[in-house]
Amino acid sequence: MKYPIQRGFTLIELVVVIIILGVLAVVAAPKFIDIKSDAVKANLSSLQGSIQSANSLVYSKAVIGSQETLDPGEIDHNGIKISTTLGYITATNVNLPKAIEGSFAQMAGATDEFSEDWGIYNIPNSGVYIFPQGYDISSNCSLHYLVDGNNSEPAFYQITDTGC
Repeated sequence: MKYPIQRGFTLIELVVVIIILGVLAVVAAPKFIDIKSDAVKANLSSLQGSIQSANSLVYSKAVIGSQETLDPGEIDHNGIKISTTLGYITATNVNLPKAIEGSFAQMAGATDEFSEDWGIYNIPNSGVYIFPQGYDISSNCSLHYLVDGNNSEPAFYQITDTGC
């Protein structure tokens, strides 16, 4: 009597392979799929673009009003007075939120917690640092904005995203 030859895998072999694949997925997936970090970086880039666009509008209004060489100057944008430096939005934690839409918290300290979308911290003569919610100056996740009259392009933007 001949017995049929079995072909295929045993149930134990299949379970072991599934467990190994599961462990690999749990360990490796977060390294390849870092969605939150990418989203925060994209939000910082979007905020920079918003400030640059607002600066273009403010500078245009400053030129029309002969304010582009004044330090300080001021323009009226839909009834809101925005302080300018050489025609660009003056980099202060009070002034910048007037020029762009968003939920900003004025931070008294660089490590203050806030519930708004963005925290904005002013460092005199160094501009403002803007942080996404849940981050602060020690986290290396911010947008630095400064208006410097010594450069050919006075408005300066720098994103630091190594800690996002």
